[in-house]
Amino acid sequence: QLGYALDVYEARGELEPESTQAEAFVHAYMKDTLMHEVGHVLGLRHNFRASRVYSEAQLADPEFTRLNGTTGSVMEYNASNLPRPGQRGGTPFQTTLGPYDYWAIEYAYKPIAPEQESAELLRIAARSNDPLLAFGTDEDAAFGIDPETIQLDLGADPIAYAAKRLEIARDLFLRQERRELKPDQSYAVLRRSLAYAIADAGRAVGVLVRQIGGVRTLRDHPGSGRDPLKPTDAATQRQALALIAHNVLSIDSLAVTPALQRRLVPDFDDRADNPALPTDYPVPQRLLELQRSVLNQLMSDTVAARILDNVGKTDRPDQAFQLSELYARLNRDIWTELGKGGNISATRRELQRDHVNRVAGTLVRPGPQTRADARSLLRVQAVELQAQLDKALKRQNGMDAATRAHLQDSADTLS
Repeated sequence: QLGYALDVYEARGELEPESTQAEAFVHAYMKDTLMHEVGHVLGLRHNFRASRVYSEAQLADPEFTRLNGTTGSVMEYNASNLPRPGQRGGTPFQTTLGPYDYWAIEYAYKPIAPEQESAELLRIAARSNDPLLAFGTDEDAAFGIDPETIQLDLGADPIAYAAKRLEIARDLFLRQERRELKPDQSYAVLRRSLAYAIADAGRAVGVLVRQIGGVRTLRDHPGSGRDPLKPTDAATQRQALALIAHNVLSIDSLAVTPALQRRLVPDFDDRADNPALPTDYPVPQRLLELQRSVLNQLMSDTVAARILDNVGKTDRPDQAFQLSELYARLNRDIWTELGKGGNISATRRELQRDHVNRVAGTLVRPGPQTRADARSLLRVQAVELQAQLDKALKRQNGMDAATRAHLQDSADTLS
């Protein structure tokens, strides 16, 4: 996060690498890290829900973030607080203690007379439903069910956060296209910046993916006024899926020109120390890996089961997010070219082939956790896709050999 933030600001011309501002920037990051580790020394666990306590407007306010920080706790793994291109933002790192930190330390260390201890600790703990004291720790994040307890996200609105980070990544891609390097600089800075941007885009997309079939899990005792389990509302899931489709599954959502790809060499001194470091940096392959990881999650038995089960947890099942919506959206956005005719690019063929393989695998060899409804809904989509492929193959006008072979092979697999 520190390296990415430095690259973003440098690419925008807002931070000189050797300036006193850059030194202060790094010091703020170090303070953030040190406070986090001292929190562990004092007994505090990670708090990966603390990033959700402040709004986008608050995070964009320099004075607010200077006084309150960027999250509710130094025990978060904070994403750097980066502004959109062309805008000013708040402080990039957590440089002050958060409200959760004061609360947890009060519970652990406040001097209390023995005869008052039980009542006083209950009084302190009773504040747990205060939104500023939100808490979720390692296992809440690791089990992949809670869309609010995630590492390296920021802000109360996950859709706004992901959209902003994807915009920042695209802007950095474009800036590297235009970047002119001095003779004493290395091409490796271009490669590093793009790698950072792809990784951060992947994290942003991961936040969106966690909304699909998500279930908020709270550790509240009875009487807090909140249910311990709450499915993510359908509107948020639909927004997340639309953003995934537009930024990850659409045609050339993140791409670089051939000219820039020819400049993405490694730091050759690094390669001397690490012979495994590849000379080439195939951006399309990195982006394909991101697309495959998204499909792997969205088409998993686990997510399908949660979406199906969440319908039963909502008061209005007819308004819940449906598994049929997910499968139909994937079909439509991955196979957009079928309705247009013409050639399909190599990167798109890779993504489409991966989708067909996953569909076929589920239908022919369902796993022990595959739900009956998931399989039947996927079969409906497969039949529709097969018909679209057959129709596209009958046209064949303006279609090169690779596209024709790809469509034929995909149709044969579904057959």
